[in-house]
Amino acid sequence: MREAFDIRDLKVFVAVYETGGFARASASLKTVQSNVSARIKKLESFFGGELFERRTRGIVPTEKGEKLYTYAKNVLSLVQETEDVIRGKEAA
Repeated sequence: MREAFDIRDLKVFVAVYETGGFARASASLKTVQSNVSARIKKLESFFGGELFERRTRGIVPTEKGEKLYTYAKNVLSLVQETEDVIRGKEAA
């Protein structure tokens, strides 16, 4: 049985994607790079392939990474919307 991922994994993935690197993502998330790397490895294991191509000058999303980014942004947006609505912070 494969281990599931959680919403924090998607947040880390989006941060890596948007900042273009593990170190920059860790700085923006105020965590250590090893935590970022571990969460990305967990997602890669879950989805069965690399999400980023590691290069000497940063990273480039793979095709799977590109697809996941689109879905992750939608999921995170929906989670935020749900929190806002349930907590009574609906936009007027």
